[in-house]
Amino acid sequence: MRAIRLAVGAMALSVVIVGCAADPSDVAGGSETRANVVSNKITGSVEEWKVSTSAGRAQAGEVEFAIANFGTIQHEFLVVKTDIANGKIPLGEDNRFSEEGEGLAVIDEISEWAVDKAKVLKVTLDPGNYQLLCNIAGHYANGMHIPFVVEKGSSVAPVKKKPTTKVLSNAVTGSVKEWEVDVDAAGAAAGDVTFTMTNNGTIQHEFLVVKTDIADGKIPLGADNRFSEEGEGLAVIDEIPEWNIKETKTLTVKLDPGNYQLLCNIEGHYANGMHTAFVVS
Repeated sequence: MRAIRLAVGAMALSVVIVGCAADPSDVAGGSETRANVVSNKITGSVEEWKVSTSAGRAQAGEVEFAIANFGTIQHEFLVVKTDIANGKIPLGEDNRFSEEGEGLAVIDEISEWAVDKAKVLKVTLDPGNYQLLCNIAGHYANGMHIPFVVEKGSSVAPVKKKPTTKVLSNAVTGSVKEWEVDVDAAGAAAGDVTFTMTNNGTIQHEFLVVKTDIADGKIPLGADNRFSEEGEGLAVIDEIPEWNIKETKTLTVKLDPGNYQLLCNIEGHYANGMHTAFVVS
């Protein structure tokens, strides 16, 4: 199974100038955000020449960014604490700013990553003003920056999953998105079961049918923040591999009686809530 690699946690990588298929001096862009939306789990994208996010504010504490590269070249994603006005960080002769410069602190980053891939970054943020940006040479100057505000507050209330109806069905419809798996049935009768699943997220996801008696959400994870699909106490019956947003895929499997989990095992996705229990009788 192909897995999208997620960049989680601290990275101390130097920034390099990337050979680009487009010249960032050719076009000016602008970034987009939902400025008044408050969330500590944020999705978004980078592309020429903008940064887009699902929220423009968060409460102090852990904040998670799931960011896709929808551009045609590599980009990076930096979380920078600064009171400098959005887009006004002074640039050097190399058309990027010093990340050790006065009046700013780079909290963490997703370093340059490939087109059509998604990365996840978790950071702990104090109250204050920030910019979310790309500092590859020329990218910041051409619009790849967005303001972000962290407010005082103990935490953001977790998003509650919709209760799964207790209906049994062998033709199940549902969706995957950040960060849940939602289906219209709690179980099925033994035999052929068809799952019709839509990716309603902002990044790629996958859909696995796993037979296990391990409690929902409790499959042990490895250092890469995903579980071994050959691990003890579980059997991966089949899967829909990673697929694009807004697309619908169908999977038909023959299931024996028992307990199952329907889930996404891309790094970090299971831990963040992409799983639901399913019982076959």
